[in-house]
Amino acid sequence: MKKIYLIIGVVIVVILIIVLNLTQKSKAENVEVEIVKKGEVVSKVDADGELKAKSQVDISAETIGRIKRIYYKEGDFIKKGSLLIGLDDIQAQANYKLAEAELKQAEQVFSRTQDLYEKGLISKENFETAELNYQSAKARYDQTLDAYQKTKIYAPISGKIMKVNIEEGETAIMGTMNYAGTVLATIADMSRLIAVVKIDETEVPQVKVGQAAEVIADALPDSVSKGVVTKVGLMPITSITTTEKATDFEVEIELKNFSSNLRPGMNVKAEIFTNRKTDVLIVPIQAVGKRKIKDKMVESIFIVQNKKAVLKEIQTGISSDTEMEIISGINEGDTVINGPYRVLSKLKDGTGVEFKEMKNDGSQDIR
Repeated sequence: MKKIYLIIGVVIVVILIIVLNLTQKSKAENVEVEIVKKGEVVSKVDADGELKAKSQVDISAETIGRIKRIYYKEGDFIKKGSLLIGLDDIQAQANYKLAEAELKQAEQVFSRTQDLYEKGLISKENFETAELNYQSAKARYDQTLDAYQKTKIYAPISGKIMKVNIEEGETAIMGTMNYAGTVLATIADMSRLIAVVKIDETEVPQVKVGQAAEVIADALPDSVSKGVVTKVGLMPITSITTTEKATDFEVEIELKNFSSNLRPGMNVKAEIFTNRKTDVLIVPIQAVGKRKIKDKMVESIFIVQNKKAVLKEIQTGISSDTEMEIISGINEGDTVINGPYRVLSKLKDGTGVEFKEMKNDGSQDIR
């Protein structure tokens, strides 16, 4: 009888051990893992903006006048200093010629008066009057010459004429303090294009002059243009919407190579590469998170040891969209838990885990 009880007891113990093992196994979390390895991490900042010519000028009239002739049309290439637009100059030329004659006469009188004064034949008052008349004539001449020259408008830079806003016969209006005046034409140097993009205030400290960038125009999504940051704005650009206030900074990227189909004003997307490190420990970015260790919130990660999740405090470096550099806390070859999020967000230190590990033959082994 005792032997029967002993056998029953052993059976019960075996059953309990099996049940406990099954129960413990059922508590193990199914997780996704990845082996810590060395590789390259490239951090970048994304931005939107538009294309502009590196050198682009709007040409306005400096005097009021009727457009007499336009010497070039849209799309033409014009060299710096070439005559672009001629205004009606009849009155301005007449005033200039008259002032020129008056200056010549005043100059002759002044020269004769100076000789007489030096010989003591006339008074100082007469000499000063002749000198004043000469200076007044010179001022009128300079004024009328300037007005006459302003009836001819020359190209301030070499480039392509992007826009002509007037026609022959129209009247050009010069700008004032309260009125911008007529923009007659726009010239752009198409040999150098820049992308002017806006960077959020939280990311602008990472952006520096000289950093490499890639620019893609919305109109040419398959064409990537290499570039370099040439300017980072110092003053913010603030915009207020109905829901929030956004503060951005303007950044200029000069394109090094670009399609001839690109035009100023096209919308673009840019990636600015702010840092690059090679041969560093990298893990999936979703594996890293802030968690409490020893009563303080620190950067942390779960690794697998003896089929359990072990929480480790780590020090991180730069990151890309998908990977994070690990400076310390784990080692190459460690198995880190990187998902799924619903499990990782609630995972505790010491929790049992199981996962699928890829074999060399492509099959999976549950651990």
